[in-house]
Formats: sequence, structure tokens, C-alpha cells
Amino acid sequence: MLLAAMLAATLAGFNDYPAFIAPDSRIEAVLDHGPISELIIKCGRGTAILSYSKVDRAYCTPKLYCSRDLSEAVQRTCG
Repeated sequence: MLLAAMLAATLAGFNDYPAFIAPDSRIEAVLDHGPISELIIKCGRGTAILSYSKVDRAYCTPKLYCSRDLSEAVQRTCG
């Protein structure tokens, strides 16, 4: 029974909210979906979503540009 509960929790993914602990964090939330995570980031005029591939180890912007550097992906997304 415990193994089944642990397996269900692993397959469901998790959500993390770094901005809740550190309000100055650029990352508002991380939504884990297995091999892909979505990062909700703060931009000057609102928020944006980046995806992170755990397989390719790359951050991808909404305009389909991918980089292994988070800062570069944020800069291209937020301007």
C-alpha cells in the first residue's frame, strides 16, 4: 500500500513555489510534469512560461528558442 502511494506521488509530479519563500525570486513557480518542467517567471510587464527538458537539459521559450542557460532564456523571453 505504501509503495502504491509513493508511486502515485512520483507519477503525479509536483509543484514548487520559490517566490513564496523568497519574494525577490525571478521564478514564481515550477510545475513538474515528468521529463518536462514548466517554469513561471516574472517579467517586467507580467509573467511568462518557460519549459525545461530534463532529457535535453535545455530551457525553451514560448517562441521555440532553446538554451542550456536559464539567464539567456529569461532574457529572450522577458526582453
